[in-house]
Amino acid sequence: MNPRDVRPETILPHRGRMLLIDEILELDDDGAVTRSVVTERWPFFNGRDVNAIVLVELVAQTAGVHNGWIREKLHGPTADQKGWIVGIRQARLMVDAIPLGTGLITRSKNQMEFEGFRDIFGTVAVETQIVAEIAIQLLRSDATA
Repeated sequence: MNPRDVRPETILPHRGRMLLIDEILELDDDGAVTRSVVTERWPFFNGRDVNAIVLVELVAQTAGVHNGWIREKLHGPTADQKGWIVGIRQARLMVDAIPLGTGLITRSKNQMEFEGFRDIFGTVAVETQIVAEIAIQLLRSDATA
């Protein structure tokens, strides 16, 4: 399946101003790469830029794209779409804000997966400059203790 044939809104539950991903660039068994452009509809937009904390959500959504793609690959497009609980293990933001119109490339990579738990490392870049390195942990909402 060509990643450019997969639309973010078909694989993520996010809608309206919470859907931050514009395009899926790459998908493989280990992770995903997405492209986004900062717009005035984004959360934390103050008239000129957005707070860099939104970059955490970009990594989470990119990981969500990957998780949804894997789910569909293994179980088909009608598979149950349970959500994920996200925890931020570490976030290193190299900027305070991202200006309106800025193009962002987000990469997420599975570092570890075990019984509904995933450890993800992600980066966000403006052109070739990394502006965030973020480690998140995901727990599938239907996982049992």
